[in-house]
Amino acid sequence: MAEPIIESIEEYGLSKKKKSSSKLFSKVGVVGCGCDGQYIARVCSSYGLEVIFKETSQSEIDESIHKIESIMDSRIKNWGATESEKKAVMSRISSTTDLRDFKDCDLVIETMPTTGKGKNYETRKGVFEELEKIVDKRCILATNSTTVIISDLVENLLHKDRCISIHFMINSFDSRIVEITKGLYTGDWAYQKVKQFIQMTNRKVIPVEESVGLVSVRMFCVLLNEACEMLLEGVGSQNDIEQLMITGYGMRLGPFTIADVMGLDRVTRWMENLFNEFGDTRYKTNPMIKRLLRQHNYGVISGKGFYTYNENGDKIQ
Repeated sequence: MAEPIIESIEEYGLSKKKKSSSKLFSKVGVVGCGCDGQYIARVCSSYGLEVIFKETSQSEIDESIHKIESIMDSRIKNWGATESEKKAVMSRISSTTDLRDFKDCDLVIETMPTTGKGKNYETRKGVFEELEKIVDKRCILATNSTTVIISDLVENLLHKDRCISIHFMINSFDSRIVEITKGLYTGDWAYQKVKQFIQMTNRKVIPVEESVGLVSVRMFCVLLNEACEMLLEGVGSQNDIEQLMITGYGMRLGPFTIADVMGLDRVTRWMENLFNEFGDTRYKTNPMIKRLLRQHNYGVISGKGFYTYNENGDKIQ
């Protein structure tokens, strides 16, 4: 008889320990609720935190709520959650179009999409400057961006010591790992508090020095570009390259699938920002990716990228 699988009750948000740890932060604000924002909102709410996210219009708010609900429905379908857990998660998530509603937040995470060549850089800085006027001085302000330096974003703020970079990995439900970067001005008190927060959400903290792309994005962009180059050269087929990385190197997903999940438009923005920062051709977007973008094939979100997907985001063989 096989040994029974014993899972910690903490995974399901029922232990006293987890409830007490949530006092670290009681309310989290998320600026922008695209893929990253939706993921962060859902994770924080799943661990008992009140979440409020900001979008620019009611239609975008409705779309974000619908996508979070769809993810919860998918988890229910695959026995990863229950209907009651979905109701609890959704009940702790609220929305707004006004940053002033963030006044009671203990932590605010900016997740605005990065446009090519840093076109929204000044907009991001403006968000941080506006937040500083609204939230309490002990509220921690963070960015989830990997290609924008937190020290540059907050250089005009009065309380720079509470600003930090937090990068949630969202390419998989089970990506329980987060990169944290201290800026030039980040206080140790803020770093330790964020570290505890990440650990409270059952994720491993990876400390990274300030650098455009951090570790994860720089590594992935080079991997994807090289995979595309080998495909163009005919060194191997798309499926064979994927299988070699999955089976040979233990990756859960191959580089082409990861790119489709992340969104090829997003990956391209990463590459453009990395190339602008370092000038290294390793980061220059491969022609194959550019061709897919010209055809409006962005990956899972559009139904087609390197692979084709159904309306549920499942790969069509």
